[in-house]
Amino acid sequence: MVNNVKEKLNGFHIALLIYMIELDITIFSLPRLIAENFGTNGWIGLIGLFGVAMFNIYLYKLVFKLGKGRSAFAIVEAFVPKALLYPIYTLLALFWLTLGAFVGKHFILIFQMISFQTSSPMLIFLLFCILVYALLVKDIYSIGKANTLFFILSIWMVFLVIYFIDDWKLVRFTSFFFKGADEGRTLHDWVEVYTVFSGYELCLFLFPFVDKDSKLFKGVFIGQMMFTVVLLLTVWTSFGFFSFEQIKALQYPIINQLENIELPFINRLENLVYTFFLFSNLMSTVMYCYASLSTMRRIFPHARAKLLEIVIVCLVFAAGFIPQILRQSEALLRTSYFIEISLAFAIPVILIPLAWRLRSRKGGMTEE
Repeated sequence: MVNNVKEKLNGFHIALLIYMIELDITIFSLPRLIAENFGTNGWIGLIGLFGVAMFNIYLYKLVFKLGKGRSAFAIVEAFVPKALLYPIYTLLALFWLTLGAFVGKHFILIFQMISFQTSSPMLIFLLFCILVYALLVKDIYSIGKANTLFFILSIWMVFLVIYFIDDWKLVRFTSFFFKGADEGRTLHDWVEVYTVFSGYELCLFLFPFVDKDSKLFKGVFIGQMMFTVVLLLTVWTSFGFFSFEQIKALQYPIINQLENIELPFINRLENLVYTFFLFSNLMSTVMYCYASLSTMRRIFPHARAKLLEIVIVCLVFAAGFIPQILRQSEALLRTSYFIEISLAFAIPVILIPLAWRLRSRKGGMTEE
């Protein structure tokens, strides 16, 4: 399929896109997850997981380099007939749109709990899906520009950490390291915290929309570092504001922390913060839906304009009916992220040897 997008994404847009994709609803429970799974001063484990994420991104960089810019689809289809790939494409497309739906619905359920207790969550989710459709029908460059605007509108929230300086106590970190974890830091515990990094793997779908001057992976690495700095600031602030046992007892420590902000000109600042937090969750859902759309286009390359986008958004809305309560939504989202992490590592491991075999073929960048 020929790519008709004339404009190319640059490293700046890519960095902000990766940052916003990863900044989803999981960050509100991150301090509790770290306390439960890593124990005291568990933020150090977050740095180790950052290294794992950077290594995984490097694997995608190898795919891009060895494949000479070819899309993942072009690499695989050079060895496997399309007909045999269609069932796999279908499963992946359904999984990614379902993951996007779970991210969005979990955000809506918490939003309803905070601000709209008497409103139907599916009605709010319907409005959310309309916003997803409005972005999904655009090309990736337009999505990138919209994301940049969303970043500018929401970046101010990071500076709220300044408000907690007076109540922040270093002694609350304790002098112990990795003590008090509920289950002793099993592989499951590490993966559960690692779910907060999910999203950078979507750089795989940006391959056709960059050139040698775009600095794709420089943008991805910078975006990942920006996001990790925000995570560390968030966790440090919570660990210095609450006691260790308080963090373990709170379902969403960040929300409880925001409730302590008192300003003379605004009541309940957490409502305002959560409203602006819509932008990053919207981008997470949109980009998972974009991954689904890119996959479905390999199956239906001649589909009528905007038909696939309508089908995907309708399926996203339908998937939103599955989680009905917050506890169920958390479990489904966690399981979905576990699968996504497995895919994030498995995909480059499969593609690297295939791209290696293709690298000797003539031709540079491809438009597929």
